[in-house]
Amino acid sequence: MGGINIKSGFKINKNNKLVYLTVPSLEQTNLVNHCFTTKQGGVSSSYFSTLNTSIFKQDNKENVLKNLNTVCSAIGIDYKRLVSTYQTHSDEVYVVEENDIGRGIAREGEAILADALVTNLRRVPIITYYADCVPIYLVDTVNNAIGLVHSGWKGTIQKIVEKTLFKMKEIYSTDPANCLVAIGPSLEKDCFEVDYDVAEQFISIFGNDNSFITYKENGKYYIDLWKINTDMLINLGVKKENITVSGLCTKCNEELFFSYRRDKGKTGSLSAIMELR
Repeated sequence: MGGINIKSGFKINKNNKLVYLTVPSLEQTNLVNHCFTTKQGGVSSSYFSTLNTSIFKQDNKENVLKNLNTVCSAIGIDYKRLVSTYQTHSDEVYVVEENDIGRGIAREGEAILADALVTNLRRVPIITYYADCVPIYLVDTVNNAIGLVHSGWKGTIQKIVEKTLFKMKEIYSTDPANCLVAIGPSLEKDCFEVDYDVAEQFISIFGNDNSFITYKENGKYYIDLWKINTDMLINLGVKKENITVSGLCTKCNEELFFSYRRDKGKTGSLSAIMELR
């Protein structure tokens, strides 16, 4: 297996046909197994080609399980132990316990209704799904706790990453200053075009800051979810140097990523996967 460094804070790894991303800063801790999947290296067909990792799509279930087994095996995780969300663009944060192992994957129909998962249990892998929304990895390097956050535009407005860190502080005594954070592939600002009704919601929460929101003459707005979430994390006490932003847009990089916007909804799912070793 080889790693190919690209113009990104993340690293592309290739293992035969399988392609997945990792975060060097997280790898260097030796605390976690983790990855962000691409669309390459699986067995799915049609517009799920080839590495769709969500059983909630209209894909063949057996193909999805094979895909999950392939990518999890590459990073040292038992896919049958995965704890899965069923995401609703909420601000719900769920604390994963031992009795949650396998929920949503091995225990089909038991996925957790939440958009963020946190745990301090070793060998309990968690998974969240994406096709343009912002994946955020949180690793408390002192108290050995982790979190995965699905922060689309609705989740960002609801400050789900802030609520996830608050939950980690409450349950695990997490200090944001001790956290490593990674913001994964998702829509970049120039690809996240919205109408005024959405822009107005961002302005009401975060202010009319032209560093994250730009008005275009066609009446549209462009919003930088990467910056909003980064600024939120820094304001919470996460050190700027501890935040890695992938810089990779799911819509622009068609060879690597599924994109709900680009593919007009006919698309598979990417996944953020992580466990404490």
